Amino acid sequence: MEEKTQNLLKRLDLIKDHDPFNKRLLNDCFNLLQEANQEIQRLQYHNNNLMNVIYQNQDTLETLHEPTRE
Repeated sequence: MEEKTQNLLKRLDLIKDHDPFNKRLLNDCFNLLQEANQEIQRLQYHNNNLMNVIYQNQDTLETLHEPTRE
């Protein structure tokens, strides 16, 4: 997904200022795609960190769901 987005951003960057009829629209699309891509990268980073925390605490999490024997 990231590669496709980067490719599209490069293509938009090449044409966005050269089309007088669609300049504003193309610039808006470029900016929105750039912001969305940055948000995706931020969320992927946080997701990876959360998954690492889960893996580090997997044993503790598994024992929480086991019934206690008395």
